Amino acid sequence: MSLRSCLLAVASLSVVSVALGGGCTNHVGDPQQNEPSDPSQLAAPSAGQGVQMKTDAFKVAAGTEIQSCYFFKVSDLEQAAGMDPTKPIDVHRVQIVQKPGSHHMNLFRVRTIVNLDPAKGSPQIGTNGMGQCFVSSNWADWPLIANMQQSGDDDWSYPDGVANELEPTEMLMLQTHYVNASTQGTPDGVGQVAVNLWTMDPGAVKAQLGTLFATNQSISVCQANPTPTYSASCQFHSPTPVTVVGANGHFHSRGKEFDIYSWDGTSTTTPDSSARFYQSLTWSEPPMLHSPELQVQIPANGGIVYTCSYDWQDPASETNDAITCAQLDTYATSYAMKHPGAPQGGCCYLFGPQVDLNEHCNAFIYYYPKQDNVNCF
Repeated sequence: MSLRSCLLAVASLSVVSVALGGGCTNHVGDPQQNEPSDPSQLAAPSAGQGVQMKTDAFKVAAGTEIQSCYFFKVSDLEQAAGMDPTKPIDVHRVQIVQKPGSHHMNLFRVRTIVNLDPAKGSPQIGTNGMGQCFVSSNWADWPLIANMQQSGDDDWSYPDGVANELEPTEMLMLQTHYVNASTQGTPDGVGQVAVNLWTMDPGAVKAQLGTLFATNQSISVCQANPTPTYSASCQFHSPTPVTVVGANGHFHSRGKEFDIYSWDGTSTTTPDSSARFYQSLTWSEPPMLHSPELQVQIPANGGIVYTCSYDWQDPASETNDAITCAQLDTYATSYAMKHPGAPQGGCCYLFGPQVDLNEHCNAFIYYYPKQDNVNCF
């Protein structure tokens, strides 16, 4: 874990239900720490210890949002790292470095191909909400591997014996979103991301890591209803408890509070504050909590509840002076064509990819042991 991530996690402990398993420690097998702040300088893992993905450095012009999807085949990564390209790898540590200005970085396993197809090349680049890399339905069933929203770096080793196994035939998609607009900026107008996936001895694996990427798309933050709160839940259909070891929340600049709770799987009201294990009160640098600071047991057949609270902003305000209600209403009309029942007009921020025009309510959860039957609703 980087020092910055450690301080963020410790600062959030007042709202986290945790079982402390130690502090911010060095990483076994990495005596030099290997934690540069510039992604171009991130060294790959030593031979046989892991693989690296690195994007090119790309321009993010003023007034634009760039979202790029890069594709990598696991066997190609293994071969480049001097590893056997016919065998799976057991990821135990994830190291991410990105230039300032990143809105998010998500790493997915590719599953059902809709319109975002690796066969069409890499990277596939979207600008200002246009392009298949911006269309979330393209990765609706693509399991999450890692995510990051903060500037700088993050370095996390899973609990002892826990790994995320990747097959050599799998394709991975690294999605990076940079914003250089009115609500968020890219200081030097350049984006870049580097990711190291460090491995562990397969014989030492005791449990597989499971991940959950949940998104509540039924949200609207409107002038007539300026301070709404939305709630959604996900259930692990596990006959035994699971342990959450990572959590992160995501919304845009109208977002004011993001909470994640442990849930018993049956109650129909928001859990008591004592069950809350994650809270974010900042949209641009939401805390990324993970083990050893975060270890929360979810009861058998239980799950999580996550809530997003918002405060509508007049798009004519100083922070959003490039946006108008007319633009919001135009987007709402086009959105309602695909999502019947969505509000039209009313100067609403609806679910969507653009930071200035849209809102999000996304939860990222990392847990073990992995479950195949997880439902979100």
